[in-house]
Amino acid sequence: MTIAQQGLRPDRVLRALLLLLICLCTAPALRAQDRSAIALPASAGSRLALVVGIDNYDNVTPLQKANNDATAVSETLASVGFKVTRVLDADRRSLNRAVSHFSAEIRPGDEVVFYFAGHGIEVNGRNYLLPADVPSALPGDEEFVVSESIAADRVLSGFRSRGARVTLLILDACRNNPFPTNAQRSLGGASGLARMDPPEGSFILFSAGSGQTALDRLSDGDPDPNSVFTRALLPRLRQQGMAIHDLVRAVRTDVRDMAGTVQHNQFPAYYDQLSGDFSFNPTAASLTAPALQATEPEPQAAPRAIDPCDRARSDWQVLATTESAEALKAFLRKYPDCPIYLAAAEERLATLLAPSAPTPPAQLAVPAGDSCFNLWYARNLIFHQKGFCFQSDRAKQYFDTSRCTTRSPRLTAAEKQQVEMLQATEKAQGC
Repeated sequence: MTIAQQGLRPDRVLRALLLLLICLCTAPALRAQDRSAIALPASAGSRLALVVGIDNYDNVTPLQKANNDATAVSETLASVGFKVTRVLDADRRSLNRAVSHFSAEIRPGDEVVFYFAGHGIEVNGRNYLLPADVPSALPGDEEFVVSESIAADRVLSGFRSRGARVTLLILDACRNNPFPTNAQRSLGGASGLARMDPPEGSFILFSAGSGQTALDRLSDGDPDPNSVFTRALLPRLRQQGMAIHDLVRAVRTDVRDMAGTVQHNQFPAYYDQLSGDFSFNPTAASLTAPALQATEPEPQAAPRAIDPCDRARSDWQVLATTESAEALKAFLRKYPDCPIYLAAAEERLATLLAPSAPTPPAQLAVPAGDSCFNLWYARNLIFHQKGFCFQSDRAKQYFDTSRCTTRSPRLTAAEKQQVEMLQATEKAQGC
């Protein structure tokens, strides 16, 4: 029987077929829209970690436990939910490539951790991480070494530019400068790393304080496979619900106590610009709370009045014994509304800026008319006033080094000229 015999018009049949075809084509898209409606909110980011360890340096002193540290940290972070990229004994090109590829994975809202165990140096107030193939260098080769290294702040800014919600740098690189010294001069800072000012949303943790060195081991017979800092860090990373500030306080105490058993001063430093809180191993409630709040907000209690001294109290624990006038000035600018800590910081700053009173040569048992001594004393007095940490027994006899701050003092052009003139006079007089 034909269509006409069934009483159906051809144009109606064609229209029905077209409608059926449209439904079949749009069904997958509609199903996709249904799936997207129940997806996690855009603010729920991933948790990513790049972990680097370097033991086997080609041209500078090798290390013993950096690779162990990186392996242990990467396994621990993976166990608490991080997607971990681990890199061991990377040369400069490999390390740059790893940082670039890792950065490309970061999406807005992610939580990002970068851990580095290896050699690091400070040059002109900036911190550099040394790859495995960093060349050997002498004082004066700073620009060469800088070009062959990785700037820590560049890594941080690269991650921040990708929109990460939280960025943490953990640097177990506060060791002795691995480059050879020339007399009293070294390439970059003699030990430790320089203070870093992180951007908002970032947190930086060093294995030692400013000017301090981090211990790989407590003694030659120390059986622990990890450095002192990392062995204190690992159990805290696994502790569920521990906020980052509580973690840091616990790690700092543990490190100081362990280092103190071998009469070594090591107290990890941290620099905080987090706008909220963070935990390496959050509780289930803290992970689900944002999603629940996005779909079904609950009535909010009246916000607690913010005490301006809450954060100042935490920061002052770090700065109470600092020798850095710049750090104290930054503290004063940051917490103008906390009178008790403001007064303490002002008093500490005034003490640091007060002119030192070295024992004048006339009060020492110095032969009268000893011009060589007077020239030597005048030259070294310039360095003493810049906080130089003298190493020779002779210098320690005449200059108080109990509050020295640096092995690489920064002299002004006039001071450098004065030192050169004194040296020339000493040479001319045969001193």
